[in-house]
Amino acid sequence: MPQDSNSLEQLVLGYFLQLGGVVEPPAYGTYEALLPDDVAVRWGISAEQKIVFDAAHQQDGATFLHYGHALVETIVEELRGQSANGHFFINNVRPDKPGFKSEIEKAFLLPNAKIFFIANEKESIHYHYYARFNFKVSLIADEKRELVLPVWMDLQNGYPVNGAEIERLAILDEESQFLHVQPAPAFWNNEPALNPKTLSALLERARKAVPHGLGDTLTHLQKRLERFLELDRARLNNYYADLLKDAKKRLQKAEEDRRAAIESKIEVINAERESKLADVEQKYHLRIQLELVNFAVIAMTKLDLMVEIRSRAATIKRTVTWNPLLHVVQPLLCEVCNRGGTKLHLCENGHLAHAECLAPQCAECKREYCQHCAKEMTQCVVCARPICIHSLTRCKECQRVTCAEHAGECHALNGEPRKIIVSEGLVEKTESKLGKKESANPLSVTEKKFARKEIQKVKPILHKIIAPPKPLADYVEVYSDPSDGTITAYMIRRKSELAVRLWVMTEKGISANCECEKAWDCKERGLVYLPWADLNEQMNDLLNRFRDEYYLPHNKTRYFQIRLGKPFEEKKLKIPSGWRDEETLAKARKGFHELSKRNSG
Repeated sequence: MPQDSNSLEQLVLGYFLQLGGVVEPPAYGTYEALLPDDVAVRWGISAEQKIVFDAAHQQDGATFLHYGHALVETIVEELRGQSANGHFFINNVRPDKPGFKSEIEKAFLLPNAKIFFIANEKESIHYHYYARFNFKVSLIADEKRELVLPVWMDLQNGYPVNGAEIERLAILDEESQFLHVQPAPAFWNNEPALNPKTLSALLERARKAVPHGLGDTLTHLQKRLERFLELDRARLNNYYADLLKDAKKRLQKAEEDRRAAIESKIEVINAERESKLADVEQKYHLRIQLELVNFAVIAMTKLDLMVEIRSRAATIKRTVTWNPLLHVVQPLLCEVCNRGGTKLHLCENGHLAHAECLAPQCAECKREYCQHCAKEMTQCVVCARPICIHSLTRCKECQRVTCAEHAGECHALNGEPRKIIVSEGLVEKTESKLGKKESANPLSVTEKKFARKEIQKVKPILHKIIAPPKPLADYVEVYSDPSDGTITAYMIRRKSELAVRLWVMTEKGISANCECEKAWDCKERGLVYLPWADLNEQMNDLLNRFRDEYYLPHNKTRYFQIRLGKPFEEKKLKIPSGWRDEETLAKARKGFHELSKRNSG
């Protein structure tokens, strides 16, 4: 994993300058620095230093500085002993903005709500604050890696922002030129911006933003650890499989007086294998430790205006802000994920949320709730479609909940709810099961007549049930990537991802993973399938199940294949070529059977 050399350069060279040293511009990646004599004596090094921060630029006589180097650790310890927190001001801005209201109308897209300007509400200039938290991040797994990560937070709105653009444009001063401007409160908790309660809560949000800030660094490390874990598991399983095979052969040939000792040895081998596998799991389990190194508050004047956001059921007030440094209207806060957004939905209970942060929409009244208000939603016991508490129908006999369309069908099958079945094959299967139940219990002539009458009564309902319910998505896009050996399906609703399902061929079979509104309750997450002889038929079957979950017709599918990093549309699903390799299939099937035995045991 490449270290963040820019951050390290700023830390080391900035501290050299702070101590009164001289740093020459770099030549071929090498910095020449002259330190004060007292500093050189204190650190036990020469006053003249040649320094490189990139291993590619190493040369004789130059010191390669990296995280963990003795000099870097000395600098960090000295900085920790100082009061490194700071308060700065951005004065190179003009906070007024002609046409601010028209900019607001263009900036936000609210599919189920609209922005209204409040009569007699005036624009006002206030101080807003950025908080920069510098974390020392330790990534601990089979080895320990450290880096310094700055996390920028908008203190008034409570969400993380891109600090790189602010650093590029801002000029930091130690004194303010706007002496009579008052600070704005923190809009997300209605507290003063710089009081300890607000800063403590903001620090927790900054900690949660660290994984997102690590980005590709974290992704590459996790892939590496998963690969090493898979290799170590295979090595251990093969090693102990050979030991068990040898022990079982000896057991078959052993005399009676030696069988107990060999059986005991087999138990020891199994126990040792489980212990070693647990050790390997722990070894490659990634842990992230955070240590706050320092903290800075950067104040800047911005233009605020209070507006109303209205839907058919909710009205809320929010403060919209013009950022004069970036020349944009700032995003509003999503109250589910605590990140900013310009395309938001207004929950029935007055919460703003991204489309992916919403609970499933009510199938009856089309009300929308955010995930914080998911308790307002339930499911019809017949068709499993989401319905809200305002539209549900509760049966007086069994107290079960249904939608209006299936009222009374909650106890239609011998006291149990009738289930919606889309596939005709599944209808025949259900009817055959019902027929088996009747044949298994011999009835008298009178009872048979009564049963026939009951079946005749429910025939019209069966005809009604076969009609598919309304689709919960618009279409699904399926991408086959031969380079990664993955097949990924994106369920799209209103141009946003509703669910993502991924299949990859592993040494234990076809592994499935899902990111959808059901979160950890999704039954597909973490499943492993035994590869069939016909992989096309198997993957089309899995895609059919995915579409059926959202009542999506099969003709609403778009197929793509990734070639040279770009998607090309196809007429049908293309299975990655690596999946068809006989050796890969043999390993996958063998690993699946071993996994099944281990789980059953």
